[in-house]
Amino acid sequence: MTMVENVRNGLLIGAAPREGEGRDPWFLDPREILRSVRLRWITVLLPVLLFLALAAAWTQLNPPQYAASTQILIDPRGLQVVKDGLTPPDQASDASLLLVDSQLRVLTSDDVLGRAVDRFDLAKDPEFQGRETLVGAIKGLVARLTGRTEPPADPRLTALRILRDRVGARRLERSFVLELGVTSEDREKAARLARGIAETYLARDAAIRSETTRRAGEAIEGRLAELREALRRAEDQAQAFRAKHNLVGTRAQLVSEQQLTQLSEQLGAARAKALEAGARMRQVEGVITGGRFDSANEIVTNPTITALRGQLAGVERLRADAEETLGRRHPSYMAAVVQEKALRAAIEAEIRRIAAASRNDFEAAQASARVLATTLERRKAEALKVGDDFVQLRELERQVEASRAVYEAFLVRARELQEQQRLDTSASRIISPASPPEKRIGPPTPVVFVAALVAGLGVGLVGGLGLELLAGRVRSRRRLEGHLGRPALDALPRAPRKAAGAAALRADFGSTRGDGSYEVAVARLRHRLAAAEPGAKPLVVLVTAADDRTGKSLLARSLALSAAADREQVILVDADPRGLLTRDLGVAAPRDLAGLLRARAPLGDALVTLPSGLRVLPRPSALPRDLAGHLADALLRSAADLVVVDLGLVGDDVVTERLIAEERIPVQLLAVSARRGRFAALDRALKAVGASRRPHLVVTDADPRE
Repeated sequence: MTMVENVRNGLLIGAAPREGEGRDPWFLDPREILRSVRLRWITVLLPVLLFLALAAAWTQLNPPQYAASTQILIDPRGLQVVKDGLTPPDQASDASLLLVDSQLRVLTSDDVLGRAVDRFDLAKDPEFQGRETLVGAIKGLVARLTGRTEPPADPRLTALRILRDRVGARRLERSFVLELGVTSEDREKAARLARGIAETYLARDAAIRSETTRRAGEAIEGRLAELREALRRAEDQAQAFRAKHNLVGTRAQLVSEQQLTQLSEQLGAARAKALEAGARMRQVEGVITGGRFDSANEIVTNPTITALRGQLAGVERLRADAEETLGRRHPSYMAAVVQEKALRAAIEAEIRRIAAASRNDFEAAQASARVLATTLERRKAEALKVGDDFVQLRELERQVEASRAVYEAFLVRARELQEQQRLDTSASRIISPASPPEKRIGPPTPVVFVAALVAGLGVGLVGGLGLELLAGRVRSRRRLEGHLGRPALDALPRAPRKAAGAAALRADFGSTRGDGSYEVAVARLRHRLAAAEPGAKPLVVLVTAADDRTGKSLLARSLALSAAADREQVILVDADPRGLLTRDLGVAAPRDLAGLLRARAPLGDALVTLPSGLRVLPRPSALPRDLAGHLADALLRSAADLVVVDLGLVGDDVVTERLIAEERIPVQLLAVSARRGRFAALDRALKAVGASRRPHLVVTDADPRE
């Protein structure tokens, strides 16, 4: 009795949490995660081992790789060495970027990489001939077994393919710089390959430029002979047309046009000369008709008249002196008068001679002007006749000039291209030579194994938790309460094997194992039930389950044996359709239970008393449905302190359903195994019980550390 008193004193201390208390999902609880890891340690361990094996295989199959890089400046302008400027004007930005992107493809083309393979003799390098993998070995074995062996691959093509996979190039942002990277298992080899590919690209680019220039020059030189012949034919055709139509002249003007121009000028000069001669003639004739000597320029400037006038002036002076001094009758005076008349007659004669000469000049000028006018008119008529021929001649001459211009341009360009073949006009260059790298590509080996360990643990934990979620097992009281949203009445640890056996029904349960953790938990549960239903006598307890038949029967017999150990009057009723308790006892009821219930007789005649004092009502072979209510009446009328009824599973038979629905029996225990119970079966059982009936949940096989 000491054990029982101790249990009663601490029975309700640390009771279950209140209903409706919030709980997080179980997979967020570290204790539940550890529980799942312990239960599914193989599920957690297998991914860890697998990832570690993969990490080991990866480190073995993938030797360390080193990456070396070099930078090449691509100047899209190039050098212009045969014209005025050294570099041409800047091109459009988009066109320049497209040109650089095109050179990026050229840098990683098979042409450049193939020359690098030949330069470094990679066809004989084991690194660039491929390593035989496990998959490749299996494929080769299958091919040999099936007789479908393939011819060996070309070593050069194999090296080219592997080099292509290990070469990468990109254009640096906002620049014309290309960065070339090469990976290899050797630091020095990676740097050599990067430098070699860059140098091969630049040399190949210069060679292509020279070759392109050479082909262009050859093409132009091939056209020069045709252009020269075309120019000669055009000149011959123009010359033949000129000779046929008698079109003589310079390149700028025909002879007929030159003659027209000259005749026009001569005619103008002749007409001006005639006008001038006519003016002089009229002046001279005006002097003759009574004008003054000094009114005509021809007379004034004539030296003969000037001399005669001088002599006349002297004679007039002598005559005046003789008249004044000697008189008019003096011979000197008379001689002077005669001499004066002679001089005046000489002057008049000279004037008439000048007038006759002026008239002759005027008539000659008029005759010359008439001749020139006639000739000009005749030349005009001739020029009009050759107009159409001259138009055709000009067309032929334009064709000659066009052919000559094309020929001269091709000739000059051919000479320029011949000189450009010897010049490197590319402005591209290596601005950052490759150097041996210090670090390998990728994480170090310890980091790989640590990452594999972490990844394996993560996958294992996620897989274990996922399997736990899919399994839907109860596992613990916390999960059950979190799933249902209400507390369980109690949790019982796993029962000892002896207590779970058939011998426990016949032994003295309290005297042999009264201080065990399981027995203490059962006693605590029994006293909680008594505290929940104070004054109920007999206290009828229905024990059922959703899917754990064995745990349910063990709970029922444990409650009964615990009460029997405390010297209480206990009746254990086996109402399970399978009769596990009856089978373990190996006894039968001394009286037919069906007849006893119909007669409404006490249950004592059908009970079997065990050595421990526990009375058991065995399961009859057949119990009609209509007697379930009579069984409830008989149990409630019994003189025992505690009646424990081991029902079947919820929904297992009609008797169980009717006893569960009996409102006069308020205490119902729904046993849920932490090891074997499933939430789906529990939800179905609670739904079958109904919302109006709320059985007490008891977790069996629970962790004693909770």
